[in-house]
Amino acid sequence: MKKLIVSILVLATILNIVGGAYIFLDIQTMNIPEMTLRLELINITSDEVLLQTTISVDNQNSFPIILQNLTMLTVNENGEIINHLFIEGGETKAHENKTFTATTSIRFNGSLPNQLTSRVTGTFGTLFLGIIKKTFPLKISIVTDLNNIINQFTLPQIQMAANFSEITEEGVNFTGVIEVTNPNSIDIAMENISVTIDMNTGLRVGTLTIQGNTIPGKTTKQLTCVGSVLLKALDAKILHMTLHAEVHVMIAGMKKTMNLFIGAEITPPHLEQLLSDLPTDVSLTGIYKYTLTEGLHDQIIFEIKNPNKLTFRATDITVKINRIDRNTTRLICNGTLADGIIAPQNTTILQGDMIIPLSQLWPHVGERLFADRLEVILRTNITIQGLNQTIWIGVIAYQEFPFPRLF
Repeated sequence: MKKLIVSILVLATILNIVGGAYIFLDIQTMNIPEMTLRLELINITSDEVLLQTTISVDNQNSFPIILQNLTMLTVNENGEIINHLFIEGGETKAHENKTFTATTSIRFNGSLPNQLTSRVTGTFGTLFLGIIKKTFPLKISIVTDLNNIINQFTLPQIQMAANFSEITEEGVNFTGVIEVTNPNSIDIAMENISVTIDMNTGLRVGTLTIQGNTIPGKTTKQLTCVGSVLLKALDAKILHMTLHAEVHVMIAGMKKTMNLFIGAEITPPHLEQLLSDLPTDVSLTGIYKYTLTEGLHDQIIFEIKNPNKLTFRATDITVKINRIDRNTTRLICNGTLADGIIAPQNTTILQGDMIIPLSQLWPHVGERLFADRLEVILRTNITIQGLNQTIWIGVIAYQEFPFPRLF
């Protein structure tokens, strides 16, 4: 029994001597492991920024080492703690590279710091026969620039269009369609939205405002508005439509506001496309009188019905009178009528006098003494006051020749 006790004491003494020697040699020969701390942005939401913390350990020693009690403390540039994270450690075998990861969320309260400082503390050491452990304190720091968080936010994609509808004497009503696509994973809010419409000359012909709205992440939403442009806008080949808006985004509890300017070109419609019904319900008659000195006096009566709520102006009114003999046609008179106003939702009569000289009434070779009939052709341009765009209208009327035919 005494021999056993003595043997145990001797073995314990040897182990202590060997262990002490090992610890001494461990301290003298241990290579401090090469460690890398990396923070990677995983996701951004309105409430938080999700970061993945990775510690890479390169153990260049011929014996295993152990990491434990790993704690990461993250502070902003003012020293305020914004995150406290525990990272589970573990053993790294000899000549092995191993990583330890953990995910953390960070929330900013009202403002975005320029940078974050993360400090990892803990211990690393060795195990001998699973019993003897020698540890050393561990400290690692890393500074993270947060500008890339804002850089990863993409402004919304916007398409604009205008659908013109009713035309009035004050202007043309239209519906603006704004299609907004939010490519981000976070919601955005668009506020103080306004749209201006300008001609190439810089003349502003329309403005309107749009009610603000929230566009959820990864979605597309249409915003509509109703406005009007001046009649002058119809004279333009291209109109420039510009949207101004404030984009508000919540990033990890922080509100960020950005100004947005988007432009688009739209083509205004032609006048006839906006009218519910063209004023083409017309009639053309003539009242004839003879004079021996002047010939045939023809009073042209042009009657036109306007179904629209717009006042039109008839300009460039030309009249041609042809003599028709069987299959032949000959121009015997042409002239113009004075411009006139066409009242809205009413019938307007425009008239003028045409003189057909006797020399033109006298039959030419191959013509009968008295023509079969007269062909009266009237052409005019219809427009709205202050607008260069016109609608061409023509009407043809056939009238009995005012002289009785003898055969």
